Amino acid sequence: MTDPDPAAEIPRTEAVDLQQLYSRYARELWAVFYSVCGDPERAQDGVQEAFLRLQSYCGESIRDHRAWLLRVGQNWLRDQARRRGNSCILLPGLDDRTQGQMSASDVLALSERQQLIRESLQELNEDDRRALVMKYSMDWSSARMGQVLGCSAAAVDMRLSRARRRLSEILEARGIDHV
Repeated sequence: MTDPDPAAEIPRTEAVDLQQLYSRYARELWAVFYSVCGDPERAQDGVQEAFLRLQSYCGESIRDHRAWLLRVGQNWLRDQARRRGNSCILLPGLDDRTQGQMSASDVLALSERQQLIRESLQELNEDDRRALVMKYSMDWSSARMGQVLGCSAAAVDMRLSRARRRLSEILEARGIDHV
């Protein structure tokens, strides 16, 4: 009698077309990862790692591949940041398009204000930053955010409300006028 093949005991997921999924989601995944870590190469590594893990995944059936890939990639980025001893950071520069029409002192003032805002965002916890990035950088709906975050749209709206309030308090403490 021969030993059973251990690979035969592992439940397989339905066959997925990785190329089709990559074409559909890779750009969006990269944008989300880049908005979280601020490093284009690290964001691309997160995309590649998420798809690599999907390719070798042998667990239960995946209902939402996009949400699964986002969660796997974000977890990988978080693990990488912990190993390197740094946290994920937001993008180093905000919007530089108007600087050609501004005086040097206005550009400097804007740059200083943007730096204060980035520092204020870093004071938020990771969940608050992620929610604000998804809402205001990616323009995602609450329902879509809920799929990724694993909660209801109403919970997302509450999280956004709290995150905006916390950010507002931090900005006020730094003396930054905001609306």
